[in-house]
Amino acid sequence: MTRTRHFIMRHGETVYNLTRRLQSNTIHTPLTRRGCDQATRMGQALLGAPGPSPDAHIHVSDTGRALQTLGLIAEVAGFDWFAAQRSADLREIDMGSWCLRGYDEIEAEVGPIRMADHLLRPAPDGEDYPAIAARLSRWLAGPGSAPGDHVVVMHGISSRVLRGMMTGQPLRPEIGAPVGPSLVQGSIALIENGAETVFYGSEQGTEHA
Repeated sequence: MTRTRHFIMRHGETVYNLTRRLQSNTIHTPLTRRGCDQATRMGQALLGAPGPSPDAHIHVSDTGRALQTLGLIAEVAGFDWFAAQRSADLREIDMGSWCLRGYDEIEAEVGPIRMADHLLRPAPDGEDYPAIAARLSRWLAGPGSAPGDHVVVMHGISSRVLRGMMTGQPLRPEIGAPVGPSLVQGSIALIENGAETVFYGSEQGTEHA
């Protein structure tokens, strides 16, 4: 019987992460040098862990920063970048009109947007956590359900919701969705049989979007 494992990771640091700005899902926000190094190290950590492409299923958010991260991972780990399944369902939380603006600038206008445990308060015209869970449920029932190894490159908050769903975390009443622990950029979570381990990296990330 083929086992099913999911190697789930965030994209590398971007110029927006570095300057503390909220990112958009429709504008490419390129990786910094550090972000490129993080992606390369994730590729090194994955080398030989999942089955080789095409035996491993490769999934990626259709954002530029996730695609760039996967390109560096694939080069090192030997995956076929062109075989990756791109999905808008794996995108980061949509922060609406707050996208592309600095955290401090927004908080000076509306108050804190950073919640406890490195989560973000949804924007009034943006996406909430139940909406993220709904699209990730669609992905889990479709591309994410195939037997075998899955390599998934996505984002900080959306990956936490995905991991929370996959490991049966309780619903967080303040956001209306389950979430997994925060991981620093450059980390890889491994989920198998509903249990999660930190395959590479460490816990306790920062704000993500």
